[in-house]
Amino acid sequence: MSDTTTMRPGWERGLNNAARWVLRHWLLFANGMVLLYGGLPWLSPLARATGHQRLGQALFMVYTLLCHQRPERSFFLMGYQVAFCHRETAMYTTLFVLGLAFGLLRRRIAGAPLWIGGVLLLPMLLDGGTHLIDDALGLGLRGGGDMIGSLNFWLRMVTGVLFALAVLLTIYPRLEHDLRTPETLIAA
Repeated sequence: MSDTTTMRPGWERGLNNAARWVLRHWLLFANGMVLLYGGLPWLSPLARATGHQRLGQALFMVYTLLCHQRPERSFFLMGYQVAFCHRETAMYTTLFVLGLAFGLLRRRIAGAPLWIGGVLLLPMLLDGGTHLIDDALGLGLRGGGDMIGSLNFWLRMVTGVLFALAVLLTIYPRLEHDLRTPETLIAA
């Protein structure tokens, strides 16, 4: 009787090897995905400013499904709007920077309890929730404007940073532990 593991088709072995690589290098993969997702919105205004209107508009449209893209709550680069809001800019920029730092300190960072992550996410829930209610009902509760430097701007930036911190302290250490255990990285 032959061993079935050696009889696997080439595409299956390739898929297994790719999955093993991603598991072994999960942080590189995660940081790459955060950089890709958080970096593409900045290419939209760059493309438009350099005369590539269709590309810039296409990138902007992709993020329309993922962010409200209100101009008063977004950065502008070279006169064109970045394809996501201040809060998402803070979330993904911070998550990328903290992900790089985690790569250096991964053995020293113990996972925080999930309730800590919940506490860190609570300000975003309150801030985003009040924005949502105020925007939907037009109550004017969130006065003070959305300009850079306003209270609303800083609340969005701080809650985005707290989101990234929650992910770094609660999820990344768990991934590191779970994906670095020998039974996860089974040899082919």
